[in-house]
Amino acid sequence: MNIYNYSSDRQEPRRKVFLSQNIVSLLEQGEKVVYYAGNNTTISNDQFAILSAGNCLMTEKIPVSNSYQSTMLLFDNEDLGNFFMKYSSIIDKNISSENKPRQPFLVLKKDKFINNFIDSLKLIESKPIMFSNKIMSLKFEELMLHLLEKYPLEICSFHNNSIEEYFDFEIKKAVEMNISSNLTLEELAFLCNTSVSTFKRKFIKLYNEIPSKYFLKKKMEIAKSLLLKDKNPSEIYYKIGYENHSSFSKSFKQFYGISPKHFQQQKIE
Repeated sequence: MNIYNYSSDRQEPRRKVFLSQNIVSLLEQGEKVVYYAGNNTTISNDQFAILSAGNCLMTEKIPVSNSYQSTMLLFDNEDLGNFFMKYSSIIDKNISSENKPRQPFLVLKKDKFINNFIDSLKLIESKPIMFSNKIMSLKFEELMLHLLEKYPLEICSFHNNSIEEYFDFEIKKAVEMNISSNLTLEELAFLCNTSVSTFKRKFIKLYNEIPSKYFLKKKMEIAKSLLLKDKNPSEIYYKIGYENHSSFSKSFKQFYGISPKHFQQQKIE
């Protein structure tokens, strides 16, 4: 989590921007125009925005006889997820289940709280890092509680959109780091903090095939690559998660129509 003060007295053309983190953009002077795929918004200096991480186009408009100025609070999906977990009892009790369209950004009206919040962020920068990091976490929590009270549906909608993207990333990471680990679906779902049924549904959405077919295909691709490098079939099976050579040979033959030994002898690709 970081605070960044940005100012400019030069009009910049629209540019491509990759936001590595989510941003609370607290505009003080000027105007910001942001384009996401299929969505765009203009933020004036009586507003502030919460922008999700990812690719966007952005430009800042300089006010006449003045400069563009903005204070930004950068946070990631883990920060957001931790906040919603900590205050889940409040959210469950007080926020309706009504769905709002998911947007990659929120544009909200400044109020007295937000104006004071901007001033308080600027004071943090003078603090030693060991204190400023802790204070920033508290300030983020303070801001989110205020917004949750005032704009509950909008904040929950932004949260759900960000968490889904983060959750997809976590599933991909768990799958692709464990191709040859021989983990069960139950174990992978556990690592992703979800149920087996949700894991399967997400998996099919991400990979367009059921887990068993995907893992078999990937394991066979690794086996083929190792065989083409003259690795002994009897040494390959354990590297791709098989418990014995015979089960590996059976799977390989069913997949490629030829045994690992004959495949290697013929150098078929």
